[in-house]
Amino acid sequence: MTGRWRVERDAHGIPHCWGETLEDLAYAQGWSAAVDRAWQMEVERRRSEATTTTVLGESDWDTFATAARLPQTARAVVADLDDETTAWLLAYVAGVNAGLPEGASRAPEFAETGTEPQEWQPWSPAGVFLVQHVLMGNFGHALWRRHLRQQLGDAVDLLSHEGVPLGGSNAWALTGSRTSTGAPMIAADPHRVLEAPGIYQQVRLSTPEIDVAGLAFAGVPGVPHFGHAGSVAWAVTHAMADYQQIAPDADPAVPHPISPSTVTGDIGLATMRRLLLARTVDDVDDALDGWVEPVNALVIAGADGRVRERVAGRLVTKGGACVPAPPACRNLTDGEVVVHANDRRESVAALGEEFAAPHRAGRITALLGERERWDVDGLAAVQVDTHLGSWAAFRRLLECVATTGAAEDVRTRLLAWDGHMDADSDRAALFATWRSELVRVVAHHPRLAALHTPTGLAPMFAPWVDPVARVGAGIERIVRVGRDWGLPLADLAVEALERTAAAGVAGTWGERHAAPFVRAVPGHAPPSLPLAGDGDCVLATAAAPGLSDLCWRGPTARLVWSLDGPSAWVVPLGADGPTDSPFADDQHESWAAGRLHPIERTP
Repeated sequence: MTGRWRVERDAHGIPHCWGETLEDLAYAQGWSAAVDRAWQMEVERRRSEATTTTVLGESDWDTFATAARLPQTARAVVADLDDETTAWLLAYVAGVNAGLPEGASRAPEFAETGTEPQEWQPWSPAGVFLVQHVLMGNFGHALWRRHLRQQLGDAVDLLSHEGVPLGGSNAWALTGSRTSTGAPMIAADPHRVLEAPGIYQQVRLSTPEIDVAGLAFAGVPGVPHFGHAGSVAWAVTHAMADYQQIAPDADPAVPHPISPSTVTGDIGLATMRRLLLARTVDDVDDALDGWVEPVNALVIAGADGRVRERVAGRLVTKGGACVPAPPACRNLTDGEVVVHANDRRESVAALGEEFAAPHRAGRITALLGERERWDVDGLAAVQVDTHLGSWAAFRRLLECVATTGAAEDVRTRLLAWDGHMDADSDRAALFATWRSELVRVVAHHPRLAALHTPTGLAPMFAPWVDPVARVGAGIERIVRVGRDWGLPLADLAVEALERTAAAGVAGTWGERHAAPFVRAVPGHAPPSLPLAGDGDCVLATAAAPGLSDLCWRGPTARLVWSLDGPSAWVVPLGADGPTDSPFADDQHESWAAGRLHPIERTP
């Protein structure tokens, strides 16, 4: 370290990067990321370059990444950057390369795979960012809709539903008259596949002029999605826009999307830099005009009391043109709150076909209405609410069926349940078993038999086109309207009750709803902790009904930004990557329990 930059760490090992200039800061951030997350960054860089096979073994990924032109797009992204953004990016890459030797020495995966870290190039951060989002858009759902139309065209509406697997993220903002400090607050919890180490890295970034806390992608400079710059803060959710198109000349087994970045050669790196310099709501808003993908819905709050929501990003039209998504900017009035939860709202409804069910947005709004003023702890408690929004539809189905014996005992127990997916609840475990049995009998009903026709797609696309998984994701809608499509729901519900009774369900929901956490190379397993919540809860720890009760997708961070007073955050596992580090999983128990840690804004 030199006098122009340094990295210090707080009690949870979170790096506080300081630089004399913005370029010095970028160097420090790159260095700390490489030291803490060298193996994770190696894997993501290889994914962006379609070279994972030599390290991770055979998979469909490299074929997909090549077809999707990820390597070429990453290079195009940095070709025409302005001078300031180029200097900032190159400083970050230099910091990464300086930190990689130490980072590699701390990461046993390099030795286990016989791999040496390779030097990063100016386009490497762009490639890593592309990898994080290329399968996050509507592409997978478009594959499912195509399969539906081919095999079961008259029932597209039944299975193309509100309640897609992608949903889960929440973000909401309150004006100052609704908070204990008198200044605005933002609460957010992004949801993605749970990986080890986590996808988001907590960082604090400072120069003599700026002081920003936020969530970074290891390998990408700045804090593009979630940041608190002192006088302004922002948070995103996926807007659920159809901003990708399936490439018409794609390989039938390994299709790929046409995305805004593919068309424009831009991922918004200049925006990422400008966000670090933002001081006001208008600064953030102006910077976001240059955002590309994914198309995000944002809440922005300033210390001056203003709160704004908007949409940012670009769309690819069916003709292959790239156009800005309508920003739909709106300033909140005093006393107002705004809630984003991947749901169909006026500002985004015209942008896509499928949105998350309205349950999370409705539940958050209702909870926020129960109290006049909110503080950090109160908002953190809302983030882990376990009421199952879809329970009402299942309850109505159970109320209208008749059965006997052990199956009737199951039905009676379920009807006495309060609908909360608490970790210590045996009724929640019973419900999950019955729901999975219902998913299976529905998915294999003759009415839906055509869905089991092989798609011809490579295995990596199975999460989007597996009929049991998709029936599980949309089972609430099927319960609501399935009779209109020839499904004998009462009979199927009884059959599921009988199967549940025969299974002899025991134990609690949390005992079955742990998160395995995906690792690129098998190794040390993170602590297995019982988890509350479910896909239709505010605490959206998604299982795969019909397939598994394990939590495969959940909150990859939780945060509350306060514009006057302490803010707080937590991530699953911890800030550091190597499993033998004291900071590899020191936040994990707090994350599972719904506790946040105050942000230490100075080293």
